[in-house]
Amino acid sequence: MIRTGLRLMVACLMLAASAASADNIDRNVRIHNDTGVTIYRFYSTNSGATKWGNDVMGSSTLPSGSSMRLNFDNRYNYCEFDFRAEFADGDVLQKNNVNVCEIADYYYTQ
Repeated sequence: MIRTGLRLMVACLMLAASAASADNIDRNVRIHNDTGVTIYRFYSTNSGATKWGNDVMGSSTLPSGSSMRLNFDNRYNYCEFDFRAEFADGDVLQKNNVNVCEIADYYYTQ
């Protein structure tokens, strides 16, 4: 009887620890621009959403050879995001289903 209670308590502690760690996932990603062209706008949204969020760069730009760190934490604990970068030459690069819980860096390259 004591062993069963002890096993149940250990199982509950393990379940609570795994739930707590899911909320503490690092969703910080460094966006690198290695394209040779300045990024003028950068948008992200939860994968599957119908609208893009705001341009996170505001009045800033991201010159080639530079990077910026973005925090994708949100109250819903999403991991999958769509990225959209708009460049000075008019090109647009979009990548869907980027898992920000698994990567620390995302590179735009030529």
